Amino acid sequence: MNYLLDTNICIYFLKGRYGLVKKIERIGFENLFISEITVAELK
Repeated sequence: MNYLLDTNICIYFLKGRYGLVKKIERIGFENLFISEITVAELK
């Protein structure tokens, strides 16, 4: 299953909140995607 991450989830991941690091490692980075809009918002 693939997941499209929104800006808030990316920010929470970068801050190490809500156990997202372990969840994302379990899912696998190859199954995660972010949109161009999210990239722009993070910049």
